[in-house]
Amino acid sequence: MSELDVLRKDIDRLDKEIGELLLSRFAVVKEIGEVKKRDNLPITNASREEEVIAKVRSLALDPSEKDALETAYRAIISASKNLEK
Repeated sequence: MSELDVLRKDIDRLDKEIGELLLSRFAVVKEIGEVKKRDNLPITNASREEEVIAKVRSLALDPSEKDALETAYRAIISASKNLEK
């Protein structure tokens, strides 16, 4: 097996783990959506979103990785808000 094949297998394993974690996150997001509906709260909470982004950005040391994490999490947050509706 080539080095590239080994690395791609690593990516496949990580993608599976990430997908499973996202599905778990989405399950919680749906519960949050129900609470927000019940309590007449808005779906969007900009300060909470920025708090999440800041926490995620703090995980990386490299500025380009910080930016990549932010981009990914903004997409996750967007998808999450759609699931809360």
